[in-house]
Amino acid sequence: MTFPADQADRIVRRSTAHLLWIIGRKGRFIYAHRPDNPSAVIEGYNMLRHCGTLWFMLRAITERRIAITDAQARALSDATGYAGAKMERPAWIADPTLALVTKGAIKTGGVGLSLMMLLAWRDLAALRDVPAPALPAPLDDTIAALVAYGLHQIDGDDVHHKRRLDTGEITPFRSDYYTGELLLGLICAGAPASATGPLTAALMARDYGVDIQSHWMAYAACEAIERGHVDAATGEAYLARLVTGMATDTTYRLRRASTPIACRTEALTRILMLADRRGPACTLSPQILATARHEAVTNLSLQLEWYRNGQFLKSDDDDRVQIDYIQHNGTAYLNWLALPAQEGLAAAQH
Repeated sequence: MTFPADQADRIVRRSTAHLLWIIGRKGRFIYAHRPDNPSAVIEGYNMLRHCGTLWFMLRAITERRIAITDAQARALSDATGYAGAKMERPAWIADPTLALVTKGAIKTGGVGLSLMMLLAWRDLAALRDVPAPALPAPLDDTIAALVAYGLHQIDGDDVHHKRRLDTGEITPFRSDYYTGELLLGLICAGAPASATGPLTAALMARDYGVDIQSHWMAYAACEAIERGHVDAATGEAYLARLVTGMATDTTYRLRRASTPIACRTEALTRILMLADRRGPACTLSPQILATARHEAVTNLSLQLEWYRNGQFLKSDDDDRVQIDYIQHNGTAYLNWLALPAQEGLAAAQH
């Protein structure tokens, strides 16, 4: 059971092209619109999704070697700078820190996604000349300051999810996503294992994220295993429970919405990527890996029902196209292509 590599590659390329098309002059996306009609704008904006969308785009351009024009490179720089303009230093932390700020508040998940965006920008800049984005500090210093803020949010076996910029007050708000997003960003940005390892291990020990089938925790756990931040066997046992949960409870498909399906596909494909990278050292059983592959291929085929010309619709009942719908669905196909058998096929066919 498989999904055609050439089809996945076309989807990634067309999705990236559509997102490039809807970056405005100042780097702000057309956040949502009707299918094939970006002029039919649907109001709203979310900076976390802005950063996550750029992470997908920059990854896709780098990993698939997508050719971009100078104007498109400038648009990507502007979009990255649009996020940079919303990064501020909290006065209540003595160390040099930065955080993504929206409406006077700092959402911890936004720090993680800002890091993933900037790390992907750095990867692209290593491959080709691109105009540097406007950031509050040089790129590496901005990344370091975001990491410093994120580390300050770790509180034992938990993290603070949202704070006021002016006072540092911790709000009661909690998100299912922020912990995994922050951990992913910190680990990928090189935060010390002494800080991220115990937190990740504690979260896995209590099966944090398994009940909601969290793709962000799958990403974070895979990175923690690969980089030696947690015991590999313990981490892979956690991932096995995550895969089992996704295969056992498939009610998310009954919602008939593209993004909940895509997020599970992201998790499943990332776990398959982990197994490939670790090779014989991986302790995930053949049965778990076969299950992950089966569920991923089932989802990749199902996601096509909401795909239109580089766009993904919300659901059967809503034809809204939104940047994060494209991000999550596109990333699912991009992750699939990162698996070696698919990569070879796509390279031969493109």
